Amino acid sequence: MGNDRYDAIVVGAGPAGSAAALTMAQNNMSVLLVERGEYAGAKNVFGGAVYRQPTELLVPAFWEEAPLERPIVSDELWLMDTDSAVKIGFTGLKFAKPPYNKFTVIRAKFDRWFANKAVQAGARLITNTLVKDLFYEKTGIMGSKASGVVLESGDRIYSDIVILAEGVSGNLVEKAGLREKVTPDDLTLYVKETLELPSEKIEERFNLEKNEGASIGMVGYPASGAIGKGAIFTNKDSISILVGVYLNQIIDKGLNPYLLMERLKQHPLVKRLIEGAKTVEFQAHTIPKGGYEQIPQLSASGILVTGDAAIMISGRRGTDLAMLTGRFAGETAAQAKAAQNFSEEMLTTYDKKVKTSFFMKDMKASKGAKKYYEQHPDADFLLSKAANDTAYEYFTVDLLPFSMKFDKIIGELKNMQPLPKTISDIYHGYLHWGVF
Repeated sequence: MGNDRYDAIVVGAGPAGSAAALTMAQNNMSVLLVERGEYAGAKNVFGGAVYRQPTELLVPAFWEEAPLERPIVSDELWLMDTDSAVKIGFTGLKFAKPPYNKFTVIRAKFDRWFANKAVQAGARLITNTLVKDLFYEKTGIMGSKASGVVLESGDRIYSDIVILAEGVSGNLVEKAGLREKVTPDDLTLYVKETLELPSEKIEERFNLEKNEGASIGMVGYPASGAIGKGAIFTNKDSISILVGVYLNQIIDKGLNPYLLMERLKQHPLVKRLIEGAKTVEFQAHTIPKGGYEQIPQLSASGILVTGDAAIMISGRRGTDLAMLTGRFAGETAAQAKAAQNFSEEMLTTYDKKVKTSFFMKDMKASKGAKKYYEQHPDADFLLSKAANDTAYEYFTVDLLPFSMKFDKIIGELKNMQPLPKTISDIYHGYLHWGVF
């Protein structure tokens, strides 16, 4: 393999890397896609949904062939306390029909299929291969340009451009000097269980028709007083259940992710949904917290950074942003090849594509959320508790006139924390969660 040459090398065969490889292969570039796992998707964990519109930009009508689980028709957010939940949600039955809205998927299946689309377009995929470093060539007196990768075996593979889609670890991004070292303050740790359950049971418990899907996001109770969230996604014949908490809070508070998962599964409302289900898989994975302030330098001479390595996370949206930035990177590389110019100046076209995108506007709008939660780490917990205490009071049938009941509710809210703080928690919760 040593001394092979390609137009482009992509490091990482997740959604970002495969999107970049597919786009470049479709533009007649020779592409090597390198994956350290046994197969694409072997090491990837995520919430459970891919979105139709971003994905069909890469593979039109992908739902006709991709290994999807269920089209999601029901989306809910639960603000949870120990024995209750205030539920905010929407069910849209048109989402059960083409062209759909979003789908639950299992990454081990979906990523494998997606990487194979790049292979079908002409890219070469190699797995069980770790990229150890980049190497460079001089350009002028002071400049240098990435000219390929060094594998763990010591082999060198040459290319005009390297696209780094290596995920949150971003070792190569750090070595290239494009990002500072990741710390626990920058990460969220997710644990996920896949629970086997017959499809008819899933449909009965989640009020679904055959092949319809549901997703439930949860804040408050699942994170046990830390900043984090939980989720449930329905697959064909299994349920994905997740808990994610800021890694620095797991360390500082001495939390055990496995026990957080067991605690969530024992919540009376969750227990009803998963009763009788058999655990078939347990996974853990870190993802970037996201946020406008964390975005690294996205391009350098001969290098582009995409997906989680580029901190492309906005609320619940991560996989689709990985695909979109991967596509942007592939398009930029194709333009650079046409111009035979892989300089940093040329590759800043990619930066412009990212920075003028719709999702960057959302990331800018919520850029204060991370700082807010650092200052108020109890925000989700207090907001959920306030919502549930208020709901219990409101829905309790008693002997008080409504005016007195309303005054009592307001008084209890004020006693919990200042009302402006509650309003601020609601606002930042919306920015932080991005449920819809």
